[in-house]
Amino acid sequence: MNSIDLRRIDLNLLVVFQALMQEGNVTRAAVKLSLSQSAVSAALSRLRKLFGDPLFERSRTGVLPTWRALEISARLAPTLASIADVIFEEPEFEPTSSTRVIHLAMSDDIEIVLAPWLAQRKAERGWTVEFAIHQTNSTLWESSVANDRTDIALAMPPTHISSTFQSETLFSSGYLCLYNADLLAVSNPITAEEYVNADHIRVSYDVQRGWVDDLMAARGHKRKTLCAISHFSGLAALLPTTPAIATFPAYAARALARVTGLTLSPVPIQAPQFAIAAIWSTQSDGSSENVWIRRILAEFAQSI
Repeated sequence: MNSIDLRRIDLNLLVVFQALMQEGNVTRAAVKLSLSQSAVSAALSRLRKLFGDPLFERSRTGVLPTWRALEISARLAPTLASIADVIFEEPEFEPTSSTRVIHLAMSDDIEIVLAPWLAQRKAERGWTVEFAIHQTNSTLWESSVANDRTDIALAMPPTHISSTFQSETLFSSGYLCLYNADLLAVSNPITAEEYVNADHIRVSYDVQRGWVDDLMAARGHKRKTLCAISHFSGLAALLPTTPAIATFPAYAARALARVTGLTLSPVPIQAPQFAIAAIWSTQSDGSSENVWIRRILAEFAQSI
C-alpha cells in the first residue's frame, strides 16, 4: 500500500460513492449522509476526476452507474465493510436476541417448503428474529436483490451475474406429477400415453406456456389444459377437486402431498433438472446477519 498516495486522497469520497451506488439519486444520498445536495455533487465531481470516469449518468429517476462504477463498487463494498468491522467490531449475529426482520424473496414453490421450515426452527431454537417472505422469480430476482430491503433472493442460478451480486447454489431438483387419484383414473406411475391424454393445470409466470407444453409439442401433442395459474400455491385449492395433473417441482410436490393427501407420480416424459441458488448484494456479503442467513439456508438445503 502506498500510504503517501493515500494521504492525498479524501477517503470520505468513497463513502459518498457507495451512497450514490445504493441510492441512485443525489438527493437521497445527501439525506442518507446528512450532507447538502451541493456537497454530494461536489464530491461526485472530485470522484470523476479521481477515477477518470463519469461514474454516474443522469436518468429520469436519478443517476445510473457506469460499468466502471459497477466494477469499483464490487471491489470497494467488501473493503468498506471490512474497515467498518475493524472500527466498530461488529459482533457475531445473535438470532436469539436480535429483533431484526430478515427479508427473503422467492417464488411460492420454494415458499411452500421454506416458510414452514423456518417457522419450526424459530420455535425450536428460540430465535427472536422475524422472517418476511416476498415474491420474486428467476426473471425478476435482480430487481428484488437491488431493493435495499431484501437480504437474499432464492432463484435459479443466473447464467450471467454482475460483480454487484453474489450467488451460491443451494440444491437441485426435478419434477413430480401431483393429482387426486379418486378423481383421475390413471396408473401409478402415470404412463406417457396417460400423461398426454389427461387434463392438466398449467403453472407458469406468464400463464401462457411452460416446458411441458414445449416437450409435448416436440412430440406432436398439445397439452390439454383445464386451467392456467401463475402461482403454485393455487394448486392446493384446485387439485383436490379437479381431475387433472399438475407437474410440480419435486420438493414442493412432496410437501403439498403430505398436507392434502394427493398422489405423487414420476413425470413420464424427460423432465428437466434445475438448481436453486441464494443471491445477495456484494455490499452485504460480509455482514454478520447475511452470513448467518446463508448458513441457515444451507442447512435448509440439506433437508430437501
